[in-house]
Parts: sequence; C-alpha cells; structure tokens
Amino acid sequence: MYRKYIKRLLDIIISLFFIIITFPLMIIVGFSLYLNLGKPLYNQKRLREGINGKQFLMYKFRTRILDTYDKPYRERYTKFSYFIDRTHLNELPQLFNVLKGDMSLVGPRPFIPGEILPKRPYKERYLVRPGMTSLAIIKGGRTITHEDKLKYDKIYYKNLSFMLDLKIILLTPLSIIKY
Repeated sequence: MYRKYIKRLLDIIISLFFIIITFPLMIIVGFSLYLNLGKPLYNQKRLREGINGKQFLMYKFRTRILDTYDKPYRERYTKFSYFIDRTHLNELPQLFNVLKGDMSLVGPRPFIPGEILPKRPYKERYLVRPGMTSLAIIKGGRTITHEDKLKYDKIYYKNLSFMLDLKIILLTPLSIIKY
C-alpha cells in the first residue's frame, strides 16, 4: 500500500511544501546563474521506469559553461556554478518533476537515454519511480562506482518502506556535505 498510494501522496505534499519554501532560493539561484552563464534552466531527457523505456524531461539549473565538454572537468564551471553543482542546488527544479509524477523524492536516480542499462540482475531499479535522492547518494554519492549505485538501487527496491525513505531524506543533506 505504501508503494502505490501513500508514497505518491507524500511526494505531492512534501514537494509542494518544499517548492513553496525554496521558491525564493530558486529565484535567487536562477537569477544569479542567468547573470553568470545565461539561460539558467535546462531540461534533459531521462528514463522513467526504464523497463518500459518511458522518458520524461528532468528539470535542472544549468551549471556548466556551454561548449566546454572537451575541457578538464573543473574548467567547465564558473566558481559560482561549481558551488551550485556541488551543493546540489541545481537539483531544486526537480521538485516540479516530483509534483508532476515523473519522479519521486526517493528512488533510483534516473538514467540518461543511451546510457548502458543493465537489465539483469538490476531489473528492480526500473520498477520504481526515479528519485531526487537515493540510497546510493547517501552511501557515497559521486564517490562510488556505477556498479555500486546499481547494487544500492536493488537493495532500495527490496527494502522500500516509509522508514527507509525517511532515513534517506534525513541523511541526504549530510551526504551532500560529506561527498
């Protein structure tokens, strides 16, 4: 029952609450990025429930300088946009994806179409709505391998519960600082 109804209801209520609370911050970040980089928002196709190949547009603040993919990683950012990226403030617009139902607050991070998608033995990760935060994020975020992220996605699916989601939500700010 939690998976199907309560989780979605909580996603709507909590995302709406955080949209209201963080909207002034989103305006400030968006305007600052506009002054820093130009167009502050972008959307990117991501896979939702990848087993069926459904896609959605995930919203984010743009933090990279355009046409810099051939440059070293750190040179793709301004000082300000690097800060926004590292603190994950660029993810705030995804609250609108949660409200729309494309994403959940907690679930496996969505893949970009075209990424290698291992169907087995990680098929469970595709059976839940992708999330803004995940078990993999609190277990190591950007510091763990893709394979480890997939393992944590499988663990999340098998243990999905209100208490696990609450734990992940509460530990996410710490993991942002730590990783």
